[in-house]
Amino acid sequence: MNNILNNELSIKNKLIPKSILGEMCEADLTKSLSDQLVEDGYLLLRSVYDPLQVNVARQEILERLAEVGEVKEPISAAIFSGTSNRRSLHPTADDLGKFWKSVSEGSALRAVINGPKIINIMEQLFGSPTAHFSFAWLRAMQAGRASPMHIDHPYMNRGTDQLVTCWSPIGPVNIDEGSLYILEGSHNWREIRNQFEGHDVDKDKSKPGHIQETPLQLVQQNNSRFLTTSFNPGDCLIFGMFTVHGSFDNNSQNGRIRLSCDTRFQPATEPMDSRFSGLNPSAHEGLGYSCLSAALPMNETNSLR
Repeated sequence: MNNILNNELSIKNKLIPKSILGEMCEADLTKSLSDQLVEDGYLLLRSVYDPLQVNVARQEILERLAEVGEVKEPISAAIFSGTSNRRSLHPTADDLGKFWKSVSEGSALRAVINGPKIINIMEQLFGSPTAHFSFAWLRAMQAGRASPMHIDHPYMNRGTDQLVTCWSPIGPVNIDEGSLYILEGSHNWREIRNQFEGHDVDKDKSKPGHIQETPLQLVQQNNSRFLTTSFNPGDCLIFGMFTVHGSFDNNSQNGRIRLSCDTRFQPATEPMDSRFSGLNPSAHEGLGYSCLSAALPMNETNSLR
């Protein structure tokens, strides 16, 4: 595993000082997952999924990206081609959303992200039967791109307050390839909770759902650190709705695409946000999968949700 201090990490091309970088701690499966989540704000779990299944899911996704001309040969290398036929093949926003829905609902991917291994972990976490959103946030992040810093609460808060996010790399993610970061201790930051608790981005469009400070500003204001690590097939990261997170720039030297998928889990007995459940989830503003920037061609510049 790469030591984080051996890498130059950046956000929007601005280097992050190594003095405010830290390594994520691995969760202990022999102890209470719930207690560790409350304490740390995240759970880093190694080898939760079967790596062979993850690699099958990865190939499934890459083949779909190759269909629209976004991946070079050999497909398994996951190198962005720099071009795309996605819009010509799927010309409308609705068409693009349907295409991304079909990729996100691939059987091999769903066998991983909604499969029995992660369900077992979630049942350990909640201490009860678990349920998950049918909507999945699949992302293909080419070199030069990153996921912006945010919390999840404003985007999915119409159901239970026991909702958690599970971020799963679909293949290896080196630290310099757009690895996810957590801002240390951010799940306890009262100012973030006061600013966003109860805010619904689809109901109140006058107020943004994103954090307006830059990641560096927020870290410095709170005497915090960026916690990160490299990920292998089979790993996942679980965190709550108020944990501040994002990703570093994908600085892959060979142009490798970072594949990852966010899923949301909750106790089965709790109410679920109807926007993200069912066969055809409406998602944000009723747009379905077309609300995701990942539905757009990879060669188009866009902001990420």
